[in-house]
Amino acid sequence: MKAQKLQINEDLIGKYINRCLYTDSMPVGKIVGIKGKTKVLIQPVIASANKTKMEIIPGGFAGHCVNNRHQRYDFIETGEVYEERLSNTKLKNYSWRVQDAPSKFHDYNF
Repeated sequence: MKAQKLQINEDLIGKYINRCLYTDSMPVGKIVGIKGKTKVLIQPVIASANKTKMEIIPGGFAGHCVNNRHQRYDFIETGEVYEERLSNTKLKNYSWRVQDAPSKFHDYNF
């Protein structure tokens, strides 16, 4: 089954771009506008420090984090809006994902 192609249109405004690398993810920015057929305006988004105290116990390679899935972050829109060409190739090669909310996750068990 072939993946559906990205459509640059008004429906993307308000969505977030997150970079997903293996099991980790981090926010890139919020789409705040569309410019032409291939460009979007992005408001950078940063994540705060993890608000959850991670519990590491002996085990695995260097330790095992028993509450790995309980990470919590605040997300802050910061910096100047910038223009970015958004394409299916960029989404694939840069591991970007267009999602409804910003995402931050660090896999402590890797």
